[in-house]
Amino acid sequence: MKNLNNIPALLIALCVGAGSMAQDAQLSQFETAPITLNPALTGMFENADFRMTSNVRSQWNSLSSSFLTTGFAYDISIQQRFGAGLYMTNYNQAGIVNTFQIGTAGAYNVSEKNAHHSLSIGVHLGMVYKKVNNQQLLWDSQYNGGYFDSDLPSGEILQRGARFMPDVSAGVAYRSTHDRKRVNPFGNFALFHVTTPDESILRTTKSDLPIRYSVNGGVRVEINDGMYLIPMALYMRQGNDQMINAGMLAEIGIMGTTYSAVAGCSYRVNDAIIAQVGLKHNNAAFRFSYDVNVSSLKTYTRKNGAFEFSILYYGTHSGRQRRTTSSAF
Repeated sequence: MKNLNNIPALLIALCVGAGSMAQDAQLSQFETAPITLNPALTGMFENADFRMTSNVRSQWNSLSSSFLTTGFAYDISIQQRFGAGLYMTNYNQAGIVNTFQIGTAGAYNVSEKNAHHSLSIGVHLGMVYKKVNNQQLLWDSQYNGGYFDSDLPSGEILQRGARFMPDVSAGVAYRSTHDRKRVNPFGNFALFHVTTPDESILRTTKSDLPIRYSVNGGVRVEINDGMYLIPMALYMRQGNDQMINAGMLAEIGIMGTTYSAVAGCSYRVNDAIIAQVGLKHNNAAFRFSYDVNVSSLKTYTRKNGAFEFSILYYGTHSGRQRRTTSSAF
């Protein structure tokens, strides 16, 4: 393909071809979506009955079509022992391939009651729906004297353009919750797509979705009253691809108010520098981030990166406000 605007079509050829292995969509603000980060984090929070999260990520906007990732999750804490929740994510790749995931999540805290930490295990049980919009694809037979003409016949016939796949994931997570300690570490490990479902949409050759391995860890450090530093990192591997994201967040209380300012920076190795700002108020947190592209794609994207916005809210069923805490935010 010899036209910049058709880079997404080339990507599709790589993703849905007979022997390819597609990769999951990811967030720069990974810790603001705890259920999808690790199923063992479902319901593992204090001083609230439920938690809601919402994430939106738009990337590669300088190309002809952007990639859009959206997510929503809701989970509840039951006596600080059990967690249950629902999650939905949608990954739209330039309007050509769309991957939708929905499922339930459950977790169990194996720690002793009133311990100053939680050690939990959790699972996802869900479905993945993947669809190809063949009307957006361009083929070699439609290349006409220096440009692509979508009105030319492609000569291609796609018998099927969608597939449902059952999906199972599992994880384990540790969080220190000692309110009298200034340093509280956290860490978790998860396996996604443990059943490696066949994701071949064209069904010409079997193509198993590879297991995604995820390791996340960090520490929440109280510098003084109302001020925290949170260094953390995430490593993931899926098939032959891997990702390393490491950085730090700072949270500073605004004197005399119920507001806290959040700022941070991280580096996704060989891909992007991520700057973040946010605001916390009572039980709600809002954060915005921007990825500065430093990969080999920066020439094609005009160095534009990705915008990302997240909302995290803790609530109680009675409506009474409580002071909420989190070892990861």
